[in-house]
Amino acid sequence: MGTRFEIVFLGTGSPLPSMDRCGAGNVIVAGDTHVMVDCGWGAARRLRPSGVIPSSIDVALFTHMHTDHMTDFPDFLFQRWTAGSQVPLRVYGPDGTKEMVDGFMMALRRDIGFRLAHHGDKLHPDGIKVEVTELPTTTSATGFLKLGGLEFESFEVDHFPVVPAFGYRVRYDGLSAVLSGDTSFCESLVAASQGADMLVCEAMNVSMLEQVQTLLRGTGRTREAGLLGDVPSYHIGTTEIAGLARKAGVGEVVLSHIIPPIPNDTEQETAFMAGMAGIYGGPIRVARDMQRIPVTKRGS
Repeated sequence: MGTRFEIVFLGTGSPLPSMDRCGAGNVIVAGDTHVMVDCGWGAARRLRPSGVIPSSIDVALFTHMHTDHMTDFPDFLFQRWTAGSQVPLRVYGPDGTKEMVDGFMMALRRDIGFRLAHHGDKLHPDGIKVEVTELPTTTSATGFLKLGGLEFESFEVDHFPVVPAFGYRVRYDGLSAVLSGDTSFCESLVAASQGADMLVCEAMNVSMLEQVQTLLRGTGRTREAGLLGDVPSYHIGTTEIAGLARKAGVGEVVLSHIIPPIPNDTEQETAFMAGMAGIYGGPIRVARDMQRIPVTKRGS
């Protein structure tokens, strides 16, 4: 078993446009094993710059069926295929995952045929195939996959009306990391995060979001301001995350899926995390696209 256990952040943004942050996407790296979690807009284009060869990924997980978590999936499939994959990609996710994959594969059908006709046996016909397993919806973390020393558990989170929506807990070599997916505060996330060495949590700074709404209203963009007013009902605020991490005894908090978007700027990131350190005493950071963060033992 390899000793490396880290998370590569392909995309740390949300549906809101950002020059610095692509849609949600991560790669869990454990030894030589690579597993993708979500693949939102632009995330696949972050793979090679992040040092991840697309053909090294044979398993992908999805948290839910929002576009900012899945629209780069076709690009990833073709990058993986042309990089030499010879086996189908295994995909796991909630109800709706198969429909999503089938839709993409139907849209790609002609392109796949064109490339096979053009390149012949340089492309393996199995390398573009996808095998989907839809996971049962459970509030408690439930195991579904063991791979290369990694153990994966899924659990339902509260992203209503997006039902079901999942978070994932990953264990490797005595360490554990939790990826929240998109969620409001919920007890299932608290339970799954108990004792985790790292919590990768989507994050919303409420006061910053309200400032954006005010700016939009001031320029007459009332529809957009109104849409942003719906956001807090199904996302988790930064101070809520801090309280959750303290309650669960988490070793480190890494914020991703940043709402509203902020640039890769230390001052802005510090402002985004304001108030968290007074609630939770462990390390807190805002992840950036293409950053690799190792999972380490709590307190180390």
